[in-house]
Amino acid sequence: MIIWGWGKVTKKIIGPVFQRSCSYCNSTETWNLCIVRTWFTLFFIPIIPYRKKYCIACPNCWSYIELTEEQFEEMKLAISSKTDNGGSISQTYADDNSKYAGKTETQINYLKQMEEYNNN
Repeated sequence: MIIWGWGKVTKKIIGPVFQRSCSYCNSTETWNLCIVRTWFTLFFIPIIPYRKKYCIACPNCWSYIELTEEQFEEMKLAISSKTDNGGSISQTYADDNSKYAGKTETQINYLKQMEEYNNN
């Protein structure tokens, strides 16, 4: 007897993209750029991927917004330009996202100027 099926889903997280408020879980998190693949399985082992989606996903509840391949590639290039030589997201970028969460651009500029003033 051969056991086969479909619907096994795997998610590959490319990296954090931007901060957004989720409409499902009502949390403000840094959403992740993801590739979601659906597989044909044989004896519960994923064998052949038959569907691929590009999306940005909430890290809290995994709700997502589907993207086109062009949008995905643009975001992926933006993420790769923010990485260090080691391949990890720079610490200053991650700190800025958490430090200035929920602030307007004017407030962020003011806070950055105050930090520069205090450092000098």
